[in-house]
This record gives sequence, structure tokens and C-alpha cells, in this order.
Amino acid sequence: MRKVITLCRLLGLVILWFACATLVEAADPAGNDTLTFVHITDVHICNLTGYHQAFVQKRQQFGNGINTFPGFLKTLPEKVDADFVVVTGDNIDYYEAETEKGGMLDTQIEQYSRLLDNCKLPVYLTLGNHDIASYRITPGPWTGNNQLQAGKARAAWMRNVSCFKDGTYYSQLYKVDTTTFRLIFLDNAYYSTPEISDGELSFSVDPFQLKWLDDQMNTSPSDIEIIFMHLPLPQGKPADDKILTEATSIYSSKTELFNLFSVVEKNSSSTLIFAGHNHINDINRYILPDGDILTQVRTGALGYEANNWRVIKITKNKILICQPGSTKTEYTITLN
Repeated sequence: MRKVITLCRLLGLVILWFACATLVEAADPAGNDTLTFVHITDVHICNLTGYHQAFVQKRQQFGNGINTFPGFLKTLPEKVDADFVVVTGDNIDYYEAETEKGGMLDTQIEQYSRLLDNCKLPVYLTLGNHDIASYRITPGPWTGNNQLQAGKARAAWMRNVSCFKDGTYYSQLYKVDTTTFRLIFLDNAYYSTPEISDGELSFSVDPFQLKWLDDQMNTSPSDIEIIFMHLPLPQGKPADDKILTEATSIYSSKTELFNLFSVVEKNSSSTLIFAGHNHINDINRYILPDGDILTQVRTGALGYEANNWRVIKITKNKILICQPGSTKTEYTITLN
């Protein structure tokens, strides 16, 4: 009899557990009412120990970031009640550089990845031109900054950082109330070359990534896409200009094989782009062929100034973009 009672109690606990689990799952079936994240860029983390002194002198303005960045990750996202953090490129100052002995040392990615453990929230990254760059000081055929080891650099990023586990461009879905937001993280870290550029874009995106992007933007007719990348689009109309019909077009006619414009312009569900690279705080916009407005937000380099961060709050029908280093709203996008 005692065994039967014990079994009944156990069965009751199991039923109660399932009931509670169902209640938790059903408590907010449409998703949270606000999604908050922190946008930072151009952190330029580097450990200069062991590198060629001529190189160290040129990059020492970023040398302290390895000590200050962990504290930022531990405190700021929690302070603003963020759900995640996005870093749009130039996470590190270089993939590899010349040492005192003339060799090349490539341990920056591994050291940076350990710093990300200081953040309790998800951290999404995009790659910047510095994240795949090599620096050689000694005179030779590849003196200075080049991207010849970009393949090795990307492989190291994929091995060491979880958001790149499936590749250096990817997407994440978040539901806010009844609205689904598709966050698209691009890899546009390659500098463009004369063969694939008409001078408008300083970066190139391979055609396979563009096909993937087009597929992502056509996966659902109802979701809203937000794009994150490092090198920005050419500057459009200032955000405070009220004459929407004069917003600058982003069309470029060189070649569609490497043309991010051609994909973005035909998919008007893209509402917002976050970028970095120029080390400035700016908001500008573009008019798409169907009359919709695309807004581009750039945030200054965190590697230069501790207040170069933005809080973004997304609700069902609005996106609130805060001033750099503040929770005060600077710009509002109203969603249809």
C-alpha cells in the first residue's frame, strides 16, 4: 500500500511539473513586448606583447582595451537591461602581425574570444576589415596592411566564437509581441578591388552570400529584417532632414554579382542597417525604389571612446535608437 501511495505521489509530481511547464510556455505565447540590445563596434582589442616595436608604436592607442573591455561587458548590458550585444566588426585590431624576431603571430582571436565570456548575454559579431588583416613592418612585398590570410583568419573565428559556428554570415529570429524580426549578420570585411567596384562601395560581398541574403529576405512575407555589417553603405540623407522624397538612392550600376545594393533595394522589408568602420556616430537614410525608407545607424569606435555604444529598443511597432552613451531616444522608426 505504501508503495502505491509513493507511486501516486511521484505521478502527481510529474503531472504537476508538466502543468507548470505548459503554463510557463503559454504565459507569453506571442513573445516579449520589448527587445533591447546594445550596439558597439570597432573595439580594436589587441595584446601588443611580443610584437615588433615599430608596429606597437603605431597601434598602442588600442593597447588598453584588453583590460577595459571585460568590465564593459560585465556591467553595461545588464545596466540597460539588454537581451544581447552586437559588435559590428573590427573586434580585434589585427589577425596577425610581425613579431620582434620577424615572424608572424596570430593569437589575437583566441584571446578576444575569452573576453566574450565576461558577458552573461548572447554576443553576436560581424567581421571587420581588421579582423582578417595582416601587418608586416619589415620592408618586403607585403609590407603594411593586407588581407592575404583572410581564409585562415575566418577559420580561426569559426573555431573560437560560437556565433560563427556555422559560418561568418548568419541570422537570428526574435519575436516581439506578434512581430517577427530577422536579424541578419553579414560578412563584408573584404575591401573591394577595381574589378568589382565603381568607387561607391569600399567593400565587396561574394555572390553566394548575396544569394543567401536574398533568400533570407524572402523567407517570410511578414517578418522585418535588420542587417548588421561592418563597412557601411555610402552616406545617404541625414536623418534629421524631413524631406523624405529627397532621400538618397543607394543604387550602384557596376555589377550585380558583388552588389549589396541590388539585393537590399528589391527587398523593402529591410528597415534598418547597423554598421561601423568610420568611427563616427551618425544616422542616415535612403529611399528604396518602392518609396520605403531604409535607415543606416553608425556608432563610433568603442576602442576610442568608452561612451560609444547605443541602446536599441524594439517593440511591436517601433524601433527606438538611443543617443550614443545614453538611454535617451535619438531616432524613432515607426513600423507599418
